[in-house]
Amino acid sequence: MRLLSAYFMDDVLQNINDYQSQGIKELTAMKQDFIPFNFNGEGVKEKAVILQFIDVFCEHQLADNDYMNINLHSHLNDLDASSFYNLSMEDLLKHITHIIWTDKAVPDYLVSKVKDNTIYHLLNRMEKLSFDAAAKK
Repeated sequence: MRLLSAYFMDDVLQNINDYQSQGIKELTAMKQDFIPFNFNGEGVKEKAVILQFIDVFCEHQLADNDYMNINLHSHLNDLDASSFYNLSMEDLLKHITHIIWTDKAVPDYLVSKVKDNTIYHLLNRMEKLSFDAAAKK
């Protein structure tokens, strides 16, 4: 049943305000900056992109501090793109929150999530959910 609700209309999307929706649009517009072969974690541009990504995410109040469920993250470590296809907006926000907070304790954790395609896939799924929700309005 969870898959169907995520597919048709994510409950979290219904509760997102215009300011948060704008933040989601800004994040998904950054998706191309997170393609691993275009990304050098040591570059000035890439560091600026990461800081902008974190700023937009936090500024638009998208962080979900209820991300401690370890099972939430375990299936994303297999690098299989299909593991992202059924994530709800709520799960996406939890994943990104977890990545950002972990990066504070583990240097370059976010960079590693760019290099293994996780950030790109999360943003891709976020864009799809946003597009689907807009089409249903």
